Amino acid sequence: MSEPKHNTNNSPFGKSSGFNVLGIGKQEAIKYFFGGNATLAVVLIVLIVAFLSYHAWNFLPQYQKSLTLYRLSGQEFTDYASDQLTAQKELSSLASQVPAYELKHRLGALYDLEAVHSDFKNKAQKKLIAERKDLQRAKSNLDKVSSKQPAEQTEMLAANKRLQEATQKLKIRAQEILSEISYSDLNNKSLITDSKYLEDIRSSVVANIITAKTSNFIKTTRKTEAEKTAEIMALPHMQELAKARDMLIAPQKPFNNYLKKYRLIASDSKGQAETHSTAAGRKEAQLIKAKLARSEQDRKMDRIKAERILTATPNYQKLNEPLYNSLDEHLEVQNQLTDQTGEALASMPMASDFQGVKARARVTKIKDLGEALFPLVEAKRQRMETWSHTQPVSIGQSVSGFFMGTQWVSNSSWQDFYGVLPLLAGSFLVALVAILLAVPFAVGGAIYVNRLSTSFEQRWIKPIIEFIGAIPSIVMAFLGVVVVGALIQEHSQNPLLSWIPSFPVEQDKTILTAGILLALMSIPTVFTLAEDALNNVPKAYKEAALALGSTDLQTVIKVIIPSCASGIIAAVLLGFGRIIGETMVVLLVMGGRIAIPESISDPAHSMTGIMAQEIGEVEQGSLHWSALFMVGLLLFVIALTLNYIAQTTLRRLSKHS
Repeated sequence: MSEPKHNTNNSPFGKSSGFNVLGIGKQEAIKYFFGGNATLAVVLIVLIVAFLSYHAWNFLPQYQKSLTLYRLSGQEFTDYASDQLTAQKELSSLASQVPAYELKHRLGALYDLEAVHSDFKNKAQKKLIAERKDLQRAKSNLDKVSSKQPAEQTEMLAANKRLQEATQKLKIRAQEILSEISYSDLNNKSLITDSKYLEDIRSSVVANIITAKTSNFIKTTRKTEAEKTAEIMALPHMQELAKARDMLIAPQKPFNNYLKKYRLIASDSKGQAETHSTAAGRKEAQLIKAKLARSEQDRKMDRIKAERILTATPNYQKLNEPLYNSLDEHLEVQNQLTDQTGEALASMPMASDFQGVKARARVTKIKDLGEALFPLVEAKRQRMETWSHTQPVSIGQSVSGFFMGTQWVSNSSWQDFYGVLPLLAGSFLVALVAILLAVPFAVGGAIYVNRLSTSFEQRWIKPIIEFIGAIPSIVMAFLGVVVVGALIQEHSQNPLLSWIPSFPVEQDKTILTAGILLALMSIPTVFTLAEDALNNVPKAYKEAALALGSTDLQTVIKVIIPSCASGIIAAVLLGFGRIIGETMVVLLVMGGRIAIPESISDPAHSMTGIMAQEIGEVEQGSLHWSALFMVGLLLFVIALTLNYIAQTTLRRLSKHS
């Protein structure tokens, strides 16, 4: 009996058909096609880096040139003085905010009564368009009948009856609508409300809509508010605050006059510097045009125009001479500024004198910023004294200006600055908030569903969580704008929540709002990957732990989780990557303020948000264009770095496990 023939072809693709092109058969072609993913990924990464680098490579030289013109023109000199005034103005601005917050706290709902009344009225009027038009037509008809000479009694009675019916109809409809409007419908959730005023507000709005006159309720409210405001403002600490604020404001005018005069000189110098920087190119273009002219007359005119373009370097020493000579004048206004600011800070009342949380916070901030003001003023003065327009701007300064700069100012008539630090801080802070919120729910949910839940719970919980990942990010952004931000703003006003850092929240578009939405968006990613890691733990581990007397919870905590820790960490890192690259939510919900945030209740901007917002409005090849691609390149490098750290961490954990 002959032995069965064994298939010597171990290839999963079957027997070769003999097809061959350039030495590559069908089996090899299929293998290379499906096995080239890693190579393709490397090629794509190289192409992306090359694309970003191609558009960003010229940024640093361009920015160096821009900063050089900024220094040559003397704008840098005047901005040192401007920084002094800006820092001092922040103190006066905070001092002006304190009375409003203190009054709002002490007056309570009375302080916001008119604002609430106005909001109720606007909401009601949007639903009373037809009734109000009927009333207006009835009034116009009555005026028309009354204007007739002599007026017919029958028409007058009919017109009056029509007016009464329209008025009554509007009143009834307005009462119905307002009965459905409550404080929870307010657009501004930070307004203070009190239930005892609700019915009076509704009745006042009805009367105001019908008569278009200020109601007695509002008149009484204004009178009561004015009387109580006068009493509060007469308190000793409020009087001290008012005097301190006046002292802070007083030296700003002479300092500002100094700045206006010399900024005008610097601006004129900048114009000459920019004209000179393009003169050679414009002259060359004009000469080329002359060569291509069709007639001798046109050729002569183009040559004359070319000769009129001056390429001589401006005399920057002469242009900046007034700035060098202004140091004595600056010292005078600076001393006036610091002296009166010192007196104002010395007379500032204590934060403990104020009852309002926000008022106390601003008084404390005035004290802190006041202490930092004088060293800042002195440092800026020293820079002005040592400033020289001839000192070259190095490439290192443009690098530090980009990576450590705190300003992102584009399309400015004064000077463009591209500092990525505020965008970097905003991106990482919102990602940190999101991942801290997402991890407990996602990892905890994965552990519960995979190890502790019943089969019925698994069938429902897992699909619902994974369905969140299918929601478009723009829908999430709309949800944040309309619902989440308003809820946070409303409930953060509750005194019981005042212990939470950065509460109460003053705006609806903040880092916290964006962080909550990003956490929700990243939960499916972390949940799914964490559950996959849990599934990879051998069943023998669980059975051995249970056999030794461990409970299900003890088995999960002490055996299962340590065994798949590397997979859970990978899930968290991938979720973080999902968050850091999100665009629409941070663009629409984060607030869009380009400044380093101080807390999670502040609005901010992100790297992805600034790119999405500005890339469509930028001239290709410009400095601004290159700056945005530098941000994109930085974001890509951060993503690759995080991925490298994740892979390295996973390898080390795998070895230890």
